[in-house]
Order: sequence, then structure tokens, then C-alpha cells
Amino acid sequence: MKAIKAIPPVLSCQALKDLLRSSSQKVSVLEADIGKQFHNEFLHAHIPKARFFDQLECTQPTKLIPRGLPDIKCFESYLSHLGVSNKDHIVLYDRSPMGFYATSRAWWLLKTYGVDSLSILNGGFHKWAKEVNDLEPSNDNQPKETGKFSVHLNERMVKDFQTMLNIVSSKDKKQQIVDARPRNLFSGEKGGHLPDSLNVPYNDVFDQDNQCLKSKEELQQLFEKAGVNLSKPAIYTCQTGTTASTLAFIAHILGQKSYSVYNGSFTEWQQRAPKEYIIQEQTSSPAAGA
Repeated sequence: MKAIKAIPPVLSCQALKDLLRSSSQKVSVLEADIGKQFHNEFLHAHIPKARFFDQLECTQPTKLIPRGLPDIKCFESYLSHLGVSNKDHIVLYDRSPMGFYATSRAWWLLKTYGVDSLSILNGGFHKWAKEVNDLEPSNDNQPKETGKFSVHLNERMVKDFQTMLNIVSSKDKKQQIVDARPRNLFSGEKGGHLPDSLNVPYNDVFDQDNQCLKSKEELQQLFEKAGVNLSKPAIYTCQTGTTASTLAFIAHILGQKSYSVYNGSFTEWQQRAPKEYIIQEQTSSPAAGA
């Protein structure tokens, strides 16, 4: 029996096109969104066989954590209804002009809920539309295949406020804290960061010319320049846990063994942490929001 070739975590448009033509492994394609910002666009045209995946389904947003983890039983039913099963290989994409945004959080969420067979489409919907131009509309009358999805919680993928407070207050140097926000929010008077945090801005990991991830060599240099040691554990943070997931995904493809995301991130931290644990500095470097 011929072995199934491993599917890489980062897929080009051509690789996804070939994968959709293959029958060797069931692939579930999900267009990831945070809420339903692009649902109408999805209904009009999307990558063939894709299903719309709203990450806020089954969640209860709060002031502290606006993008929390979904209720497990509800999430199992939701993914099953989308036709996803545990044995599927899941390919994620979104409509971000940066290449991907909501997708990396979807990757982290699915990893947290026990899915390991995952890939992200490099360049997302816009690159697919430009290079492949194979799109289809959604038809509510089409029969929908259901799957059987079960959550297997991987608690190592997520950190909560108390864990972060313990790490900071004990000055635990075994854990690196890496922030994905732009420098003006990381260091500015209106922003701030956790003590001893490192900064790898989300915008810096993409090639601005093609809206794809930079090469692995460039990404490794970017992390090393920021002081991140990929041989040691790291916790990734940002404003709400989304761009932090992009850094966690990059850490994964660069071979870091232990990585996680502080889901509450700075939104929760600035509301709950003692003032001495919110570091604010002046910066003269302008940057875009994240």
C-alpha cells in the first residue's frame, strides 16, 4: 500500500489545487473568520469545497477576553456540522490583505483542541483568486456532508492570566514572552507590555510584495534578532491572542518544541495586572495598528 505523503504546514496555491484533485486523503478546507465579517463575500465566491468557519461560534466574549475558547460540546457539534472529522487534514485560509490573520488563530484554536493535521494557505484567498482563479459560490440547497469531530484538549497550547502572573512575579526565565504587536503599542505610552517581553511585530513576518510569509531563513533571522531563542519555550501574546497565534505558527514551522499563546493577551493584562507589571516606554518609531 502506497504511503500517504505528508502535507506541509504551509501550502502554496498550486499545492492546494493539487491536493483538492487528489483522493488519497480527505481534506477539509475552512475559510476562517473572527465573527462573520466576510460571510457575504464567502457566499458570493470562495475556494472550491470550502466551508465558512466562524471562530466566535460557541464562545461567550467578555470585556477581559473578547475572543475566548469555544464551549467544547458546542464546538464539536459545529465542526461536525461543517463536515469536519478528526481524521481529516484541515486547510485554513482567510481574506486578509496580509496573507493571513484570522487563519493563524484558527490554527492555534484547532491545535488547542487536539488537531495536528493542519495547513495554512500562504497568501490566502486573494492570492488564490489571482493565481488559480477557481472559485465557486455557496448554494444553501446543496446537500452538506456531516463529519464526526471530537475535541482532545491540549492544555499546553494556552496560558491564562494566573499562569502569566506567576511567571512574571517569580521572574521565571525558563519561559520567553514574545509580543506580536507593533512597536508603538508594545513600547508607547498608550500601550505597554509584560515585563521582559520580546517584540516580533506581526507585520514584519510577511513579504509586503507578495503578501506571503517570508522565507524560513528570513523568519529565523527575524526571531533571533529580536532575542527569541527557538530552542527554549515561549509564550506568544498580542492584544487579543490573534497575531500572537501567527508567531506561534511560525515558531512551529521553525521547529520550536514548546510554544503557547496567552489568550487574554494585553487586553486582559492591562485590566488585571498590577501597575508595576505593565511596562510603558517612550518610542519615536511609528507603526500600524495590529
